[in-house]
Amino acid sequence: MKNLALKTSAMLATFGAYATNAFAQSASFFDNPQGGAAPSAAAQGTLGQNVTLIINYFLGILGLIAVAFLIYAGVLMVTAGGNDEQIGKARKVITYAVIGIVIILLSWTIVTFVASALG
Repeated sequence: MKNLALKTSAMLATFGAYATNAFAQSASFFDNPQGGAAPSAAAQGTLGQNVTLIINYFLGILGLIAVAFLIYAGVLMVTAGGNDEQIGKARKVITYAVIGIVIILLSWTIVTFVASALG
């Protein structure tokens, strides 16, 4: 219990040290203090750039999900205890997760190539 509290407090201290940089606002917010308007939250750039940005975020989320499946499969394999059925299930999950990561990386490459060719 003491070890968990120590790790949690160290993690919170690290977060607090970097939070000022992460939550800092740009100077453009303070350019016109008399205007009273907050900076626009609307997307900046062309439609193609915005679509590319959305696709890249989506591919990033899919990549995180694929890595989570790899971790899940690793836990399955470690906790199998010699059970061949569970080891086979873990191998299938690893195979499909790796195939998914390859497809995600190829998709990102294609999107980046097309976006650079058009823009």
